Amino acid sequence: MVTIGDVIRDREPYFVRDTATALDAAQYMSERNIGAVCVLDAGGRLRGIFSERDLLRRVVLKKDDPSDVKMSDVMSAIDVVIECGDTPHEALERMERYGTRHLPVVKGNRWVGMLSIRDIMRVELSEQGDELRLLHEYIQH
Repeated sequence: MVTIGDVIRDREPYFVRDTATALDAAQYMSERNIGAVCVLDAGGRLRGIFSERDLLRRVVLKKDDPSDVKMSDVMSAIDVVIECGDTPHEALERMERYGTRHLPVVKGNRWVGMLSIRDIMRVELSEQGDELRLLHEYIQH
């Protein structure tokens, strides 16, 4: 069975510090082609999430200068997280229940990464491809 830890295992854990600016975070996300980033304090503790929607709603539409806006002022609160040992199916259910497309991943009390709906879709497509191959082999024999 695939776990969330398996899904994010070989990935850089994307984050910005809570002292970064909205411009810093936007540049960071753009360089990595990601839609959201975890916000950590100096001790590495998870403090929030900053997404493209946060940038749009809390910075751009307010006509604030993104180079003057600190993450701690515009990040979203953490409503839900996912554990490394949980499954992609559990993550998808949680995303639907909380109306989010990103989940911080934790191992116990420690933040270890971020999971996106795109990650879940990759797992689902891979599993469906495996099932189709097995069915095809079964039919041929």
